[in-house]
Amino acid sequence: MNCLRTLALAAAPTAMLIGLAAAPAMAADTPAPNPAATVSASPVKAQVKTWHWMGNYGSVYEAVNAANGFVVGAGGFVTQNVNGAWATFLYY
Repeated sequence: MNCLRTLALAAAPTAMLIGLAAAPAMAADTPAPNPAATVSASPVKAQVKTWHWMGNYGSVYEAVNAANGFVVGAGGFVTQNVNGAWATFLYY
C-alpha cells in the first residue's frame, strides 16, 4: 500500500509541470481582444424606483390583479383596508 502512495506522490509534481508547460501554448492559441469592440462611453442612467399610488380597490383580489400587471420585487406591493377600500401602492 505504501508503494502505491509513493508512486502517486511522485506522479503529482510531474503532472503539475506538464500543466505549466501547456499553459503558454494554450495562451498563444487564443485570439487577442478586439479594442474596437468596446462599450459606448456614455453611461445609461437606470430608472430610479419610487412608490406609486395605484388607487383604491373594492377587494384585495382587485388590488392584486392590478399589481400583477407590473414587475415589482419582493416588498414592492403594499395595500391596506381603509373604510372598506383597499388603498394600494407599488414600488417600481
